[in-house]
Amino acid sequence: MNCVAASVSTAFVDNDDNDEDGDNGDDKCSATARTRDGAAMAAIPATLAPGQTVKPCPLRAPLVVTVVGLPCRGKSLAAHKVARHLSWRGESAKVFTVNENATNETLSEISLFFKEGNNVAIIDGMHLTRASRQTVAAFCCEAVFHHLLIEFTCNDRCLQENVADTVQFYRNLDQNIDWERRFRESNDHHAPQFEPCSALEGPLITVNNSEDSMYHSVTARGVRGAIQTDILGVLASPVIRQQTFYFSRHGESEYNVLGRIGGDADLSSRGMKYADRLARQLGGPGSAPDCPRPKVIWTSELRRTIHTVQNIPGPRAAIKDLNEINAGICEGLTYEEIQERFPQEFAWRDQDKFKYRYPHGESYLDLLQRVDSVVQALLTNTDVLVVSHQAVLRCIMAYFKGVKPDDVPYINVPLHTLLIVRSYGYDFVVETVPLKVECVDTYRIQPKNCSTSRTTADALTTVPAHFDAPLTQQMSTIS
Repeated sequence: MNCVAASVSTAFVDNDDNDEDGDNGDDKCSATARTRDGAAMAAIPATLAPGQTVKPCPLRAPLVVTVVGLPCRGKSLAAHKVARHLSWRGESAKVFTVNENATNETLSEISLFFKEGNNVAIIDGMHLTRASRQTVAAFCCEAVFHHLLIEFTCNDRCLQENVADTVQFYRNLDQNIDWERRFRESNDHHAPQFEPCSALEGPLITVNNSEDSMYHSVTARGVRGAIQTDILGVLASPVIRQQTFYFSRHGESEYNVLGRIGGDADLSSRGMKYADRLARQLGGPGSAPDCPRPKVIWTSELRRTIHTVQNIPGPRAAIKDLNEINAGICEGLTYEEIQERFPQEFAWRDQDKFKYRYPHGESYLDLLQRVDSVVQALLTNTDVLVVSHQAVLRCIMAYFKGVKPDDVPYINVPLHTLLIVRSYGYDFVVETVPLKVECVDTYRIQPKNCSTSRTTADALTTVPAHFDAPLTQQMSTIS
């Protein structure tokens, strides 16, 4: 994968003469390769002058994303959605907000950001002219960074909705400003300056924004590599401005009472009491007339989640991707039994809980990949109730809370508690509502000592274990 050419029809090359940059397209910059694998990219000239060389981008070179579009086209919501998704999946992404165009100060901040080991910078501005985008493209070529343009447009109806929603948000912050007039004047002022992106400017994603999936559309040219493809996938779904989600673990199960993990145990008596209490909160028997009522209910395929929502009205689906983490050979065991039978496995899990994979089972890393489709489906909906399991909900809540992958196994998702997630601007706010039904506490803090000689009490406060140990070595501790 090569660095993109800057915003001219002729690809840029390095020149040893150290000429000053000009307007003739001879800027120092790395050129992009000719069309490969069906991706249309700027072509390298057929012949290179003496001393001119092509500087390809390394495969894992940092990526700069330039956001393009007039005001109130949904740019900022989408930019933050992309950054949140990439960070959740283990990339180091950040949104750099600018008023109109990236400045030299912005580009210096991005350079420092990349030197600190991060790899995706999203410049959230307007960048309406080719010259403004040329500045970023030339910076990327000189520094040997990948560059991706994302241009946002929308129809008149979507624009009116975006303006109304943006006005309402800022009016809550300051009621002394006529925000509607300000945004409309800004749009009228900038519209004549807009120069749409061309295919010659480099890899490009064009988004015609709408909350209605029938009108929302995305096109792409020259998009290459895993991260750019991931961004394309995120942008393919509409951004819903106002969203509310409800999350809960199943009621206390018989295995919870016994301290056993996994399995398909049913609810305990206290778990059934919680199911009744949850139904009263969400439109079931005994609920108040003004209580929230989910439009759809998603559970795992296991009995304890299905029985938790049995008295809550609404269409429902049992989804395999919401099943609890597969504990493999440890299914149905207590932590004491795991430590006694498989001490090395227990220690490995404490050393790296996020990457540790149970023999014949799953890791949190596997689980994060599994629930990706669930999260993406949630983001195209609102008023969804999800009842699942501790590890699964940790992975999902990590998205909304902005938690890094290594910290996912230590998110506290208690039993008998309703979590309400609401969108707020670019972010999400999580409200915790304990329903006050007694239950066991299954949360275990991260241990400080991860040796195999820990006591059982210490062991129950686990951290991750070894993911890369050969299967034969793992199985030797099991036999």
